[in-house]
Amino acid sequence: MVDRAASAEKTREHPGSGAPTLVGAGFDRQRELADFLRQTRARITPEQVGLPAASGHRRTPGLRREELAALAGISVDWYIRLEQGRSERPSPSVLDSLSTALRLTGDERAHLYALARGERPPLETAPAERVDPGMERLLRALPEDTPAYVLGWRWDILAWNRGACDLLVDLDALTPARRNLVELMFLDAGMRSRYLDWEEVARLTLANFRAALARNIDQPEAKALVDHLSDSDPHFAQWWDLHEVQEKSSGVKRFRGPDGEPNHWHFQSVLSPSSGDQRLIVYTPATGPDEPPLPQL
Repeated sequence: MVDRAASAEKTREHPGSGAPTLVGAGFDRQRELADFLRQTRARITPEQVGLPAASGHRRTPGLRREELAALAGISVDWYIRLEQGRSERPSPSVLDSLSTALRLTGDERAHLYALARGERPPLETAPAERVDPGMERLLRALPEDTPAYVLGWRWDILAWNRGACDLLVDLDALTPARRNLVELMFLDAGMRSRYLDWEEVARLTLANFRAALARNIDQPEAKALVDHLSDSDPHFAQWWDLHEVQEKSSGVKRFRGPDGEPNHWHFQSVLSPSSGDQRLIVYTPATGPDEPPLPQL
């Protein structure tokens, strides 16, 4: 007979149906890893990885275990243990070799690491950043006189239009190494002169940058940029030490027009749904007093 008091208590702890909640074991991590490897191996044909085309009927769909092990540079016995859920915790080098051999996407590689090690892939082996195609399509769909650009995880400017050059700085004339929004904000005299409230904007930009950088804070490229700016600008060094953080969202900035008069521009930040560290920044003319000001730190 079911104890109704105990049933009610369990239901409160684990809401759902009114039936008694029985808590069992969670997923078996090694078994999930084994199933994932089998499924991804089954979808790769020998021809896709440069092996001779299979002659006759193959009992195994996709690659054989020994073929995948050879491609990944690991022993067949070790790989069999992985697929049988009997392996110890695989090393990052083994997982990267398997990711390459199985032609995993970035999301699939991250999933492999999560199953095998309960962690994200090492940042040092992450591929070089490219602009998200969806973000670039949105950028190119905008009128050229609507300032817009795409920022990467380190706030490198990955794509831009003519309007961004007219409002901020001529990005077309800069080398790729200099196309970084934070570096331009603090070290480019021409861009600094565009802002009527440079200190307020620069400090908020740094707080936005720090919040966005947190996911990749242990990337060596991140430290190199921060060290360079700390050595080059006293404002950056002072404000970086304050650890102020604020997500980039929207607001109004005042720019110096060609005639010296202030021009008000509303900015909006849009995160990429597929590349979470990239964002599209769009500026439109601010039309009236109801426009929101810059967020306050």
